Amino acid sequence: MTGDDLSFPAAAALPRALAYRLDRLRLRHLRLLDVIEREGSLGAAARDLGVSQPAVTLLLRELEAVFEARLVDRDARGGRLTDAGHRARERLAIALASVSSALGAARQPGCAPLLRVGCVPLVGFSAIPQALAHLLAQQALPYMEIEEAEALSLLRALADGELDCVIGWLDETIASQINLDLIHVEPLWSGSMQVFAAGTHPLAARQQVRIADLLDCPWVVPQQGSRTYAAFQRLFLNNGLAAPRPRLVCTSIHTGVHIVTAGPFVSIGPDRLIARYRQSHGVRALRGSDLDTGRAQLSFFTLRQAQGFTPTRRLLQALRESVPIDA
Repeated sequence: MTGDDLSFPAAAALPRALAYRLDRLRLRHLRLLDVIEREGSLGAAARDLGVSQPAVTLLLRELEAVFEARLVDRDARGGRLTDAGHRARERLAIALASVSSALGAARQPGCAPLLRVGCVPLVGFSAIPQALAHLLAQQALPYMEIEEAEALSLLRALADGELDCVIGWLDETIASQINLDLIHVEPLWSGSMQVFAAGTHPLAARQQVRIADLLDCPWVVPQQGSRTYAAFQRLFLNNGLAAPRPRLVCTSIHTGVHIVTAGPFVSIGPDRLIARYRQSHGVRALRGSDLDTGRAQLSFFTLRQAQGFTPTRRLLQALRESVPIDA
């Protein structure tokens, strides 16, 4: 096994009886629970898999013998996964995604592996470019697919085995909706949200901006459900006020910044974003004790069972060398 392979438990590390049972499983066994969940019965699952119903019954019996648990409840209405079945299906989905990833990696030109990366928008312009340049200079840059989205949707894709790593924010929202038992987390750096405006905005020159000063301002913010929109709401709630209705909702945080620079709008965004656009477009973070929304942790996420995948370790190291952890 090379350094670029996914790390799975060695057969020698498993009890002999369990290793023997695992050796008898085929990919059809791994797909079975997902098909039963989707189709709702063993008969429909048999048609989906292209086998007879007795064959599906045998596959299920073999799978339950390996897991030593009842995975499906069968009755006149069909078949439904038990709690154990749902837990097993969650892990088997990761295994199947790993197989699909291995097939794709085998088709890649040369020896370079494919690395599937998810990142929040901030990372796409502030850290990823420097890290990739670093890897390229070391002749260690793999073939990559980069998906940019909100952290929650990316971590769901990671948990399903559709991504190899995610660079995103870890906060109470993520912790409450993602099973972190499946995921290995390594901190990168912390950051904060700041209210900002054009350098020519009247509030930009003030030493102390109060929350009341922002109630009647025209706001441009990202869509609901985003971390930035949550920070916009928290800004006012922390001061005992309801947030005003934004004048503009814009899915692109970069377009939002350009709107702010061109007029009287105010917005909120990550401190690193504002620092970057301060240099190029003259935006200014507004100052005031009312405007503190706290700090959040940007982290590097991998599946626990795949944290030794060499390309992800190299990318993590390049990120740390490109952006100091205490920046």
